[in-house]
Amino acid sequence: MKFLFIFLGIILMNAQTQTESKDYKVIFELGIISDNSTKISQPNPAIAFGFWYRYPMEADARLELGGNLKSGATIYNFDYGKNGNYYKIESKGYIFNLGGRLVKEFSIKNQKVEWLSELTFNTLFVDGTGIPDDPIRKPENENTTQIIIDAESVSTLQFGQGLRIWKRNIGLGIKASITPYGLWYKTTIPNQFNVFSAEATISIKL
Repeated sequence: MKFLFIFLGIILMNAQTQTESKDYKVIFELGIISDNSTKISQPNPAIAFGFWYRYPMEADARLELGGNLKSGATIYNFDYGKNGNYYKIESKGYIFNLGGRLVKEFSIKNQKVEWLSELTFNTLFVDGTGIPDDPIRKPENENTTQIIIDAESVSTLQFGQGLRIWKRNIGLGIKASITPYGLWYKTTIPNQFNVFSAEATISIKL
């Protein structure tokens, strides 16, 4: 995880020197995603909404920073470790990821095509009903309220590659990704699993 933040920090500092150009735009993205894994008992298409900040082109390449929120009817089925105990998870998953893309541009005949290499920090949220919460500190006074949310999360990196073409301010894209859950938290996810994703997107420059 430290590597990701260092990587994104270096990219952000380098990209900030490019903001004087008028080329950059904000991108709103809508995606349809299919996830597949041995730990998914009911694979169903999911919908993702994303916002990305698009930096100016330099040497046929540019940077995009942003993230996506994904939800759907896909059912995750795996063992979740907490405080030395293991609990069966069978729940829909909600995913938030944040990171960057390196976008390389090339031409096929008269059509410009973009190749996307994406690295994001991915967090999967699942229903944690039945999993004991961590010990909760007693309120310092009677007027203090505490909010308890029955949800658990697993974080990891996501690696993706894709293609995108633009027609004025509308872009059509496809992308393939791998998400290795249990990359770091081997006690939280004792039986590690990978999720392979295929995604089709519509992008709009704002």
